[in-house]
Amino acid sequence: MTTINEPGVFEIPAAAYHADPCPEPSLSASIAKIICQQTPLHAWFAHPRLNPNFQREEEEKFDLGTAAHALLLEGQAGVEVIDAPDWRTKAAREARDAARAAGKLPLLAARWADVLAMVKSAREQLDAHTEADDMFTEGKAEQTLIWQEDTRDGAIYCRARPDFLHDDHLLIDDYKTTGASANPEAWTRGLFNSGFDIQAAFYLRGVRAIFGTPVIGTRSFFGFAVQENYPPYALSVISLAPDALVIAEKKVLYAIDQWAKCLRANHWPGYPNRICYAGLPPWEEAAWLEKETMDGHTI
Repeated sequence: MTTINEPGVFEIPAAAYHADPCPEPSLSASIAKIICQQTPLHAWFAHPRLNPNFQREEEEKFDLGTAAHALLLEGQAGVEVIDAPDWRTKAAREARDAARAAGKLPLLAARWADVLAMVKSAREQLDAHTEADDMFTEGKAEQTLIWQEDTRDGAIYCRARPDFLHDDHLLIDDYKTTGASANPEAWTRGLFNSGFDIQAAFYLRGVRAIFGTPVIGTRSFFGFAVQENYPPYALSVISLAPDALVIAEKKVLYAIDQWAKCLRANHWPGYPNRICYAGLPPWEEAAWLEKETMDGHTI
């Protein structure tokens, strides 16, 4: 097992990153999301170093977005094309497992053309972008950031693996794919529910901790390149507005505080252990009063 004992930037396989290479269980953006949106108990369950029965899921189905992600960020070195119609034969499964062991994404040859078309379209659209034409250029993909945060319960380790960190350490690019819409208005509605605001603030915090660059400044920037995974593979670039980034940073601070407290006490609470009363939302009352009025039935 890979262990990293000091803060910095490291090039390690994805599997080593996801297994958590820090000296003690560390906080990642995905775990921070769970703390903010669910409970510390859910975070404990999802952590590879805390849950003794943790198993990382491997997708068997073809995912065009995942394949495009690997190709766009790492080039063909990140993908292993398997010349087989499906995974049913022993030879195909062995080739798939060997690719994963080498840190590559196994991909059936029949879908390779679709992946190439999607990535080609992404690069063309980015090159034509008036503000984000330098996305995924002049930097490195899939580096691991390790740093420590001081809290009232002691220092904790944090880790992040940005899709792409620019050489100036001011810009972080992230590639998202969707089977729905990449229209900025539509995609932004789900951004906060998916915890992508927490991801942005967490990664920017890590870059600041390691390199001393500001979280908010004239060029400090976390951009999402969002692409539809169906023709014509339309793409948009979205970033957090300053007010959204401020609240996202507050969420990250909350997650850091909760993580440190739970880790030191080895106590991971779930939902409240008391009765929670559901208040009446204004729209529910208004809808019912309108129904009474329409039906001519009032009490």
